[in-house]
Amino acid sequence: MGHPQRRTQSYLLDPRFQLKWTSYLVVVVLLVMTALGIVIARTADDAANSATIAVQQARKAAEESKANSILARQSVMIAAPEMAQVMDESLAELDKKEKSNLEDIERRHDEVVAAKKNVRMLLGGAGVALLLLLIAMGIVITHRIVGPVHKMKRLLRRVSTGRLMIEERLRKGDELEDLFDTFLQMTYSLRAMQRARLSTLEGTIKRAEESNASAEVIDALKVLRAQMVLGLEKRRGSHYPVSER
Repeated sequence: MGHPQRRTQSYLLDPRFQLKWTSYLVVVVLLVMTALGIVIARTADDAANSATIAVQQARKAAEESKANSILARQSVMIAAPEMAQVMDESLAELDKKEKSNLEDIERRHDEVVAAKKNVRMLLGGAGVALLLLLIAMGIVITHRIVGPVHKMKRLLRRVSTGRLMIEERLRKGDELEDLFDTFLQMTYSLRAMQRARLSTLEGTIKRAEESNASAEVIDALKVLRAQMVLGLEKRRGSHYPVSER
């Protein structure tokens, strides 16, 4: 149960910095997505409204056609009753076509309305998924910057205590490689200076022993030498593992 928490903490090395820039990324992308979503939603609304108007016009045309059919039949019954059956068949065929056209238009209207609903649901789901993805990406990306800074701060604290042996390196994909290389070059220079000073100190201790200097002075010089040698030794144990992030 403790592993996910440690994993989260390892990625949030500097929560204030990482969450700030992640929020900037999220806000910018969501503004763009919101603008696109509004355009898409309006387009879907226009399509649905056009389909509704088409259905209304089709229904009105069907009602007018039915009324005209009734008037036409009445006129035929008055002028030529023997043509009434032919007229009825023609009007029935016309009504059948009008009904079929109306049903087809209503079906298309229902499809457009359903598509409009699906688009809105898709936009909502995509927005939530994108939000979560952006948060995760923002934290991971900023971790690639904060991680090296966090490591360098720790290593600088170690160097400030006189420990100049740095064996750690950045992970593959981390940023600030040039800065870390500059830091390593600094430690190389400090070690070279430390070795030169250690060599000078060795000579001083040798001359002090040859000149029968006081034991206190020689002991003090040897303590100083031990401290300088300690700074040039590799760190033992696991106090400073290769990857501590």
